[in-house]
Amino acid sequence: MKIRVIDLTREMKDGMEAWPGDAVGLRIERLARVEHDGYNISHFTHLDCHCGTHIDSPLHFIESGEDLTEMPLRILPAVVVSTSGKRIGPETFQKAGPLEGRAILVYTGWDARVGRPDFYRDFPYVTPEAARFLAGSGIALLGVDTPSPDPGESTDHPVHHILLGEGIPIVEGLVHLGKVIAEGGTPHFIAFPLKVRDLEACPVRAAALFFTP
Repeated sequence: MKIRVIDLTREMKDGMEAWPGDAVGLRIERLARVEHDGYNISHFTHLDCHCGTHIDSPLHFIESGEDLTEMPLRILPAVVVSTSGKRIGPETFQKAGPLEGRAILVYTGWDARVGRPDFYRDFPYVTPEAARFLAGSGIALLGVDTPSPDPGESTDHPVHHILLGEGIPIVEGLVHLGKVIAEGGTPHFIAFPLKVRDLEACPVRAAALFFTP
């Protein structure tokens, strides 16, 4: 069997941005270098758990929700839904085929703005009605190529509450979903975080997998 992998993860680097108003997303300190010490050693002096491509566990908004260590590692069949509208309602998903047990990945093309000041402004968002439809359809995970499935100006975050309240994790900041659509076929999806207890979110290495005989 052959496996084709499409990386859906943003590159992280020292000084990368976090959500506007938060501290910087990532700081790296070099403790040793090959040219001076014979080896390289580095450590993170700061890591925003919600920077880059990351996963929100239910604990993000649900007091008794699962943390990262309690979420199972899964390779999920995926459905990629493409939309050009800013307001993503239930009609976007109603004709997408079977949704139960699948990772639903929403492609808006917003990842083209990664690194630009407007990445965090006026991005497409999922409506509460769509979130309730997805939860009722038994999806396993929601992934978006925007900073959040909720509007950027939201203060009550209804989509997070609806999905995480049902134990459905959310992956934010995906890239290259257009390549998945172009590939055709049926992809599978992975997004594995670090196994850190009592943590509500973490950057992930997300990918689409295509299995062929």
